[in-house]
Amino acid sequence: MTPEHGRRAAVAATLAIAVAAGGCSSLGASGSPRETVLVTEVVTTVTAASPVQGGVGVPGAAAGVPPAPVPPAPDVPAALDAVISAVPGSSGVAVSAVGGAGEVRSAGLWRTGVAWSTIKVPLAVAVARTDPQALEASATAITVSDNGAAERLWDSLGGGASAASAVGAVLAEGGDSTSQVPSVHTRAGYTIFGQTRWALSDQARFGSRLPCLQSSARVLELMGQVSPDQRWGLGRIPGARVKGGWGPGEGGGYLVRQFGIVPGAGGDVAVALAIDAPSFEAGAAALSTMADDLAPHLPSIPGGVC
Repeated sequence: MTPEHGRRAAVAATLAIAVAAGGCSSLGASGSPRETVLVTEVVTTVTAASPVQGGVGVPGAAAGVPPAPVPPAPDVPAALDAVISAVPGSSGVAVSAVGGAGEVRSAGLWRTGVAWSTIKVPLAVAVARTDPQALEASATAITVSDNGAAERLWDSLGGGASAASAVGAVLAEGGDSTSQVPSVHTRAGYTIFGQTRWALSDQARFGSRLPCLQSSARVLELMGQVSPDQRWGLGRIPGARVKGGWGPGEGGGYLVRQFGIVPGAGGDVAVALAIDAPSFEAGAAALSTMADDLAPHLPSIPGGVC
């Protein structure tokens, strides 16, 4: 029997009972027949298997009660455009929900450049997998961005091609198979790994998968313990786990960038920021302005979990 036939049968049965009851009588005190009027109510039950057209009944809702309005989807592109417009110069922002299933949303003219110290995060994850004690001994590579400590982490992976391959494997596992970690010095006076070119969208994608990677938990803890003087930018947001990187451009100016994990709607959001600025101080201040402008939008930016 179909749901429609079942409804008709139920209504017909109710009507039949009402007619039969209306034909009954009882005797009054004088013994004469007294008509009894029985008022009945015919009820049609609407179930999830038999929705009523026209919006009166919907699956899972009571008949006659309109469904709750669906909130509009957050306008993430508009929010990111607002972040970019908050600062002058060439800047960029990219976001992606933690878990790695969502798309990367980005805005701004700045797209790619030298990773500087932000590359210390996948470097630390690679070391955590092979020698956790070495990571503990050089934890300041993350907490205060100590280059000497980072060099020790690099050397613990074998240095050169061996270390570059290990860090590249972590990047690839985090969804970034494009970035290539150099194995030799490409700029005198600076670390080998710091000169990795890392696109902002690739960094946000990696950040979205970072909490899901093997041996990343301790590194994320350290990102949450960054020294107060480096908690500019995203570090101003409560609960943020961050790592910044900065250095002079070969043609002048200063690149300041940062990525991290911050609270969003229904989970965490990976965010990457960057700006070309006249100096480190100007760049750090600009990223703080961008993060401050982003913060009010975070409750409506979809987040995720591993």
